Amino acid sequence: MNIQSVPPQLAALQRKVGSADFNRWTKRRYTYFDYVQLPPAGTAEMAFFAVANGSADSYVPSIIKTDEQTNTSKVGQFDKGHFLIDNIRLHIRTFAKNRQATGINNQTSIISNQYNALQLVLAQLAIQGVFSFQVGSKELFDIPQPFLTMPPGFGLEISQHGAATGAGGSYSSWFQMDPNPIQVYRLDPVQLIEAEQTFKAKILFPNANSPALTNIVNSTTPKVEIGLLFEGLLISPVQ
Repeated sequence: MNIQSVPPQLAALQRKVGSADFNRWTKRRYTYFDYVQLPPAGTAEMAFFAVANGSADSYVPSIIKTDEQTNTSKVGQFDKGHFLIDNIRLHIRTFAKNRQATGINNQTSIISNQYNALQLVLAQLAIQGVFSFQVGSKELFDIPQPFLTMPPGFGLEISQHGAATGAGGSYSSWFQMDPNPIQVYRLDPVQLIEAEQTFKAKILFPNANSPALTNIVNSTTPKVEIGLLFEGLLISPVQ
């Protein structure tokens, strides 16, 4: 009987880091996400997954991307194997008050009294743009008004902002994306992105730049991030 033993050095390496069996595959639910800071002066496009974790934000270079902004280590690629996309979400995320600049973070009632201009800008942003997705050199699809078409499908549902008003009064506006998970944009058919395959994901503003945020809250520029989330099945060899 011819028995081939594994060299001790290779066996030690397998015990330490594992080994992949490319004859057997496994799948699990996974979400890739990338958040990009909205340029304060407006922009003609926003590119996602264009900067890896640990690098400077594409539009605000003073911001270094961490695990809060993206969970991929590669530019324009999914870094954990083949990925089968079935859902796409967009998320507009306003920075928490304590992470905003001075002029916002040091004001006691800034959110309830002076965020109205910001909410109006976000509402304008939500009806603009075209989402473009390209794999390799092939453009797969364009989706107009992507913030309405591809809502996040998570988050709190705000029913009232500020105190109730008296006769003849009015509420300050408050922008909110659809938190209903049923409204998430579902790809049909699903889209397979193979390991090491490159892609480009952008929101284009062909008619006019995105709305400006400069000095709209208490003469201060608020910070807002736009997130793109791809959900689906991560397909990888059995370890």
